[in-house]
Amino acid sequence: MLIYNLSLFLVFATFFQFMHSEFKTLHTLLDLGSLNFFTKILIIALFSMAGVPPFWGFFSKIFIFSLMCSSNFFILFPPFFFLIFIGLYFYIQNIRFLNSTAGSDFTPIVEMGVRSTPLYYYLAFLGSFLLTFGLFYTEDLIMFFSWVLL
Repeated sequence: MLIYNLSLFLVFATFFQFMHSEFKTLHTLLDLGSLNFFTKILIIALFSMAGVPPFWGFFSKIFIFSLMCSSNFFILFPPFFFLIFIGLYFYIQNIRFLNSTAGSDFTPIVEMGVRSTPLYYYLAFLGSFLLTFGLFYTEDLIMFFSWVLL
């Protein structure tokens, strides 16, 4: 759940970083363009939620799969894979849509001076780094949080 919530945090924090008065549907993302920092953060978060192999979301799904194997819940394998592939199709379609856009007519809040966004850039970089290379730091993160909580 932590990995999925981190991915969702990146998605919604990215949505809040640009001001668009008619942001009501997915077609409003046409204004982002495909070479944007915001688009790259969205793609990393969506790939992690989809469970594509180099990202942290993949390893959480593998962990669930190995728990199902060790607990002999073989009856749950077909629904598990069916739901994974439906979710993968949904996220890949959103990523394809983001990459097929060519416009760049949006107003980031950075340019408007409304909100201080260095915090977003720090959190987006840290979150995308964790989603991409989090497997290598999982044990260190667990040790750090156990140290903080004690």
